[in-house]
Amino acid sequence: MITSMTGFGSGRREAPGLNLAVEIKTVNHRHLDLHVRIPSEFQGLEAVVRKALATRLKRGRVDVFIRIELTRNSVRLEANQNLIASYVKLVEELRSQFPISGDLTFEGISKLPGAITVSNQDMGPDELTAALSGHLVEATEAALEQVQDMRAREGVALARDLSGRIDAIRSCLETITQGAAGLLDHHRELLLKRVAELAPKLEVDSNRLEVEALMYAEKSDIAEEITRMGSHLDQFARLGERDGEAGKRMDFLLQEMNREVTTILSKTSGLNHSGAAIGQASIDIKVEIDKLREQVQNVE
Repeated sequence: MITSMTGFGSGRREAPGLNLAVEIKTVNHRHLDLHVRIPSEFQGLEAVVRKALATRLKRGRVDVFIRIELTRNSVRLEANQNLIASYVKLVEELRSQFPISGDLTFEGISKLPGAITVSNQDMGPDELTAALSGHLVEATEAALEQVQDMRAREGVALARDLSGRIDAIRSCLETITQGAAGLLDHHRELLLKRVAELAPKLEVDSNRLEVEALMYAEKSDIAEEITRMGSHLDQFARLGERDGEAGKRMDFLLQEMNREVTTILSKTSGLNHSGAAIGQASIDIKVEIDKLREQVQNVE
């Protein structure tokens, strides 16, 4: 079944000296759009999170919020003195050339990428990164399980709504099909009425009348459009029953449906009773297509 792109999940992991939390929020987007917010001192772990997300999600905007807390009695901060010295030197050079004010504080230095390294009293930076990576993947996977569960539940509701609207379009298409069957008779009656108005004493050649009626009927023939609409509806319904990414294909089919129903309207405009019924059914289809396109925007 199809899945929604709306979901939320959270995961936590605790270990001696460590509290780690991951929250994931997803909404609709044309492509997979990842945004990971992780403390600057652990930026090197962002790639691990992105890989875990990309293997499970195909579409949608994904916002990930990561909180990593190391208890004070297990934390060791190390300064990259060469890097900091380079920053300080750069600041002094810039001040000599430009009117830059303000002091370079420890808080400012701590925000510089790579300036301050966080490690554990019992582990070096590499060991801590390896340990954090494992816990981070586990928390991310736990959050993703909740996200996908919610997206699946939303997908069931979406599929139900889409199916109902497709059935409504099929009903309108049946009305159009029935109306199209009477177009030849309509043109024949229209010609007879017109002849009677313009030349009431003129004898009408029945063969000639049939030819003229057929010519007019051919201009308003919508059999091909009806057939293609039926095919698009069948394809759309099958997409709603399959697993995996379906949103983009659904959106394309809706564009094609809209094109067919627009052609039907243009071919049958100006006709009286038959055309009015076809026109109203076509307008109803357009309304349903617009509602479907809104819903499909949230289908993965």
